[in-house]
Amino acid sequence: MFSLVLTLLVAQSPTPAPADRTDAKGMVVMVSRSEGLTPIESVALADRLSRALREANLPVAMEPGEALSRLSGQRPPESCQGKPECFAKLGRDLGVAAVVTIDSSKVFDDLPMRITLLETREGRALFKRSYTASALRPTELDAAFQRASQELARTLTESEDPAVGDALRPSDAPRATNLSPSMPAAENAAFTPSAPLPVTVTRIGAGAAAVTAVTFLVLGLAQSSKLQQERSPGVSAWTYEEAQRLQSSANTRFALSGLFAGISGTLLVTSFLLPSEPSPAK
Repeated sequence: MFSLVLTLLVAQSPTPAPADRTDAKGMVVMVSRSEGLTPIESVALADRLSRALREANLPVAMEPGEALSRLSGQRPPESCQGKPECFAKLGRDLGVAAVVTIDSSKVFDDLPMRITLLETREGRALFKRSYTASALRPTELDAAFQRASQELARTLTESEDPAVGDALRPSDAPRATNLSPSMPAAENAAFTPSAPLPVTVTRIGAGAAAVTAVTFLVLGLAQSSKLQQERSPGVSAWTYEEAQRLQSSANTRFALSGLFAGISGTLLVTSFLLPSEPSPAK
């Protein structure tokens, strides 16, 4: 009898998930696939996109790391294998209105990405775009995320979908639109040579110094070989004064060859000590 009453009480208890769906607001970033990237790089990728969404005035409900902590014990986002209904369920469990997924795969130095916005009620894709950036240039990656965030904000602002409403639209639409003038600066920053330029110049200088050293060495050897010329067997073709001048000129060129060889070696070693790229922001 007691078990029957307990069963009836459990059956009549309201489930919390459907009751709060209308209150779900904001979005959260999750990585759906990250081939060729380390777990730390994947987390950094999600953090960069989440920061770009906030800068575009989009309602980010929580950081990617916080979302993973709340989902601990459940299936991780990577196990969804890109299935919209799976990400929609994770979003409902977190109480957010949408999930922004990043599908990326590192190809040499390039990082092609597909960014998708899924509303969590039905798992429909409200936004889907593909972007490519250099995996070695954080500034170029940030510029791609800024462009994606602005396009996503524009899509939500212009959308008449009732699923968007106040839950996903930018909190300040004009400000999100006015972000576009800052894009040239961001894009120019991606091409502003910071660390790679000194490395390139140093290695070019090392190569030029090496070529100069070889040139002086060849000239010195050529003059030294002239000293061996004979007018007749056992008789030098040069007078004593001429031989001294040739030997002095050859020695000078040998010294210059050694000097430029040392410069070349120093520049080459220095080029390997210089940082090739700024450290990614954490």
